[in-house]
Amino acid sequence: MQVPAALKTLESALDKLLETLAQGKWEEIPDQEERLMNALAAACQPELKLERKSTETLIKKLDDAIAACTQRKEQIAPLVNALATTAHAVKA
Repeated sequence: MQVPAALKTLESALDKLLETLAQGKWEEIPDQEERLMNALAAACQPELKLERKSTETLIKKLDDAIAACTQRKEQIAPLVNALATTAHAVKA
């Protein structure tokens, strides 16, 4: 069975996201949002026939992206909190 174009597009968008995350180019992530969201929407069509291997590959890539973003969030949370505290103190 051939992989539908929508899944190929999603896989490509996820590959680009993972590459960006691996390179630490966090400032480029917002530029990828529209492409990724459109690819996700296209891949969620109920008429798509999915193979188990393709589905597992996409889930793995999604899990990897979520893990990288969660790790980054945990890294910068103290900095964001410190800035918020400083900004609040300056206003007072």
